Order: sequence, then structure tokens, then C-alpha cells
Amino acid sequence: MSLRQALESRLAARVLARRTFRPDEGLHLFSSARGGSTWLMSMLSQLPGVAPIWEPLHKTKGVGQVGWGDRPHESALGPQARGHLEAMISGRMHNAWTSSRASAHQSLQAQQLLFKYVRGNALLPWFLEQHLKHKPLLLMRHPLDVVTSQVRAFGPRPMEVDPKVAFPGHVALHRAWPDLKHIDDDVERQLHFWALTDGQVWERYAAADDVVAVHYCDLVLQPRESLCGVLDAWDWRPLAHDWDAEAFIQRVDPNISSDTDFKGDRLNNQQAQLAKNVARLTPARKAQLQSVLDMHGIGLYHMEDINPAPSTPGRTASSA
Repeated sequence: MSLRQALESRLAARVLARRTFRPDEGLHLFSSARGGSTWLMSMLSQLPGVAPIWEPLHKTKGVGQVGWGDRPHESALGPQARGHLEAMISGRMHNAWTSSRASAHQSLQAQQLLFKYVRGNALLPWFLEQHLKHKPLLLMRHPLDVVTSQVRAFGPRPMEVDPKVAFPGHVALHRAWPDLKHIDDDVERQLHFWALTDGQVWERYAAADDVVAVHYCDLVLQPRESLCGVLDAWDWRPLAHDWDAEAFIQRVDPNISSDTDFKGDRLNNQQAQLAKNVARLTPARKAQLQSVLDMHGIGLYHMEDINPAPSTPGRTASSA
């Protein structure tokens, strides 16, 4: 981040701290790290009167509480923690990190906040109890793409931690941790981790009526149609009377690269971009990784196809 961006972020945080927002009007985007959420956020934050809030649940840089861990879980939060969350979605907690994607002008003009979370999937049940006016967005990408990109961008997941401290509330992950430590394959181990955390949530809510499911493959192939579907599901309207949803959709540039595309591996050909990781799998490798999804009861995605399988409402993964 440049000095100018750092100063802009601090100013945006100060501006937002002086504003008042209705918690039920908040817009909430959930996904996995490297799942395309920054890209989708960059498009949605162009909506008039909307300011983005960047990863407020980051363990060290966000505005969560000490002890929530790297993936806050609903079952591990007491009354005080839930009150903290309520204050967060009311727009009463900001810092230079969470305001790093908003300009001071955007913050000053904002009527709504757009929160982006890649660490908050396990809190989705709590959010669904908050009587939000706009359904939470759940952006889902093929897990092979997610974990391959995670390993490439962040390196192998550190395993010499106490999972009960690092990930409180994730009981299935705690049980599996000793076995995960003995898996030498970085991608396979990360796929287990994904299935035990985000995958469980996706399996449960992909077809839920109270969530707006957005699949990354649809967003890549039909970005404007996907955005239109989101706005329709939200029944989103700004305070301005001259709102033209179609004109907005046409103005949004869906080809802008995410600023977190660390390796610059986003291909120009959309079909090639979607299929690149699955297409590289040998039959043996495909069977190996598919067995991980099968082990955890993940049926939403398969290693044979980049497209999600038809979702069954209320479906739950085996280790949830």
C-alpha cells in the first residue's frame, strides 16, 4: 500500500466513524480466500451510496475480538462477542485496514456498507438471525481452484498450532487435525481444511432461500447477468430517484483484475481460466482429490466438472 493509499484509508476510517448506519441495511459478502470475493466486491462497491468494508474479521488487522481465532465460529461466541458483532455490522468499528478499499469521498457519501468476509463463513447462521433487509451473498468457487490458489499465494498451511486456540468452535477440524498434520501433499491437506470449514457451510446453504448463492463460474462467464441477479435478489434501490439498474450494469467493468491476484494467473480466455486446474489433473490425481470431498460429504463440487452440482436444500456435509 502506498503512502497516499494509507493516508486515504485512515481518512476514510475517520469519516466512517462519524457516520451512522442501520445494521439491517448492510450488505454482506461471504466467500473463501482466493474465491473471487475481492473482484465481486470491487464491482458491487460501485453501487451509488455504498462503501466497502474490507475483511473486518481478520485475526490481527480486523476489528474482531482477541480469542475469535482465524475463522470465528458461531458456537464459540458468547453474549459479549455477539454484541461486538452487532456493533461491527452497525458500522461502529473501523480502522485503516477495514477502510482500505473505500475512499474518503465514498465514505462520506455512503448510505450503506458492503462487508466482505473470507473468514466469516462459520458465522453465517448468526447473520441469518439478524433480520437483514438484504440476504447475505455466498460466493462459491470450485474448491480445487480455491485451495490451489491459496497454496500458491500463501504457501503451505502452518500445522504447528493448537487448533482449539487457532480455530475455536470448529470441532470437526479439531478432531481431524492430528491426521491432517501427517498429509505431506499441500493441496490435499488444504482441501481437507477447506472441506472442514468453508465447505461445510457451502454444502448447507448453497440452495437456501435466505442466502443469495453466486457461483464464480457464472460470474466469470456472465458477469453482468450475475450482477443483475444479485440486485434483483436484494431488490436493491438507492435513495436517489434517478437510479437505472441497467445503466449501472452496463457501466461496470467486469474485466478488471482483482488487486489480490498476487501471481497474475488470471487468463484472458474465460473458459480456459475456469478449467485450467481441473484440466491439469491426471486420472489418479483426480481420484485422490475427489476422495477428500467424498470423505467429508461434499457433493456440491466434483473433480470432474468446474460447474457445481444441482443443490439440494438443507443438504449437510457428513462431518458438520
